[in-house]
Order: sequence, then C-alpha cells, then structure tokens
Amino acid sequence: MLPPMSRPFRLASLLSLTVVLVSAGASAQMQGPPTPMVTDLAKVPAGSWAQYSMKVGTMPPMTMRMALVNKSAAGNTIEMSVEGGLSAKVGKVVTQVTLKSGPDWDGKVQKLVIQMGANDPMEMQVGGSQGQFAKPDPKTFLKDETVKVAAGSFKTKHYRNKTEQGDSIDSWVAESVHPIGLVKMEMIQKSNPMVTGPISMELSSVGKDAKPAITKPAKPYDQAAFMKQVMGGAGAGAPPAPPAK
Repeated sequence: MLPPMSRPFRLASLLSLTVVLVSAGASAQMQGPPTPMVTDLAKVPAGSWAQYSMKVGTMPPMTMRMALVNKSAAGNTIEMSVEGGLSAKVGKVVTQVTLKSGPDWDGKVQKLVIQMGANDPMEMQVGGSQGQFAKPDPKTFLKDETVKVAAGSFKTKHYRNKTEQGDSIDSWVAESVHPIGLVKMEMIQKSNPMVTGPISMELSSVGKDAKPAITKPAKPYDQAAFMKQVMGGAGAGAPPAPPAK
C-alpha cells in the first residue's frame, strides 16, 4: 500500500491509500495501532495470499491483495497490492515490506519498497520505535464472533482499537486465514476531512500461488519523481519524505 512516508506502517495507513493519492498530507495524520497479525509466518507457506474488497468513505471501491511472497533467514516479505478506485489512474500500487524472521521477530518493517503502476520501484524510509505488525492487545478483545464474508464464514476474535486521534478501528481475525489472519476491518474516523464515511475491508478470496509483483531492484527514493508519479495519476501531490537509509 502507500503508507505515510515519514510515519511507521500502520493499520490506519493501510486503509488510506486513496487519500494519499488525492491529498498532499492529510493521510499522514492517520496513524493507528500496529497492523494485527495472529499467524506465525514461520508456519505460513510462501505464496499464501488473501484478497480483500476495500471501501474508503464515498470513494470508488478498491481491491487489495496481501501475499507472503518470500521467506528466508534474512526476512519474510509481504506484498500488498491495490487496484481500482482512484488508484486505477496510476495503475496497480504495490507496497512490499520485509519483516525480520525468527523467534526474536519484533514486528518492525526492515525494508519498505513501493511501486506505482509501471514505474520503477522505490525504497522508502522506515522508522518508529513500535512494531508495525503485532499480536492484538488482549485488552482490546471484545468477543469471539462468527463472521460471514465473501470468502466464507470464519470463527474470529473481534478487537477494537483507537488511533492517536481517537478514531475507532475494529478488526476480526482468524489464525486460519493466511498470511496474517485478517478477515475483516472497519474504521470510523472523523480526523481526516478527505474521507467522508466509514472505511472497511473484507476478505473476498484466498489462495496459495502468489508470486512477487515487484521484481526489479528498488531505486533510492526520489521525491520529485515520486510526486510526478502521483500527480500524473491523481492530479495531486504526495507528502515529502527523506530517502531510505
């Protein structure tokens, strides 16, 4: 996806790709709790993917696929690809994150690469003291709940979090859903004027044959080139960011 470049990768930013494409910085204020991950990636087969239908307020619907595309001693690589909605103007937008593997995994993103349409991928800055993925906080657990989505019915655990701005985020997760266990997510937010209405994503299908969408070596972040890509697709700027370290 296209998370705010100067902020850690977060659940709220996962759901605000369209805002980045049409706003010069509003989405950078949508920082929420870590993205919930209830699976053990060591036990998730490479190639596992989950596809979601996404809605961001009154904007056109989008499709997002999350896939575990590579596993190695150096790290586990997850790609999130978004198509449709306003992102259709720039083509498929792919965010590739590499997470540390092994028992000392801390949820932090070690490497972040973004590719917009047919443009060359760029490596972005990552940072933040907290993990970008994490097991849900038991204090935020609401109840066990069977959820029916397009992909079927799942026995899930329902959690509710708050963003730094006080907006609510509900997530329904199940360990059986690979790669990270996400079944459904809903966000009610009032802090971003670019979004009118709720934000949601629901599991629509799953599979095991995912291949990396980003295959070219990533170039260093180039702010002018990145802004040109975004402006060419959505007619708006992108938030500035320092180059990858």
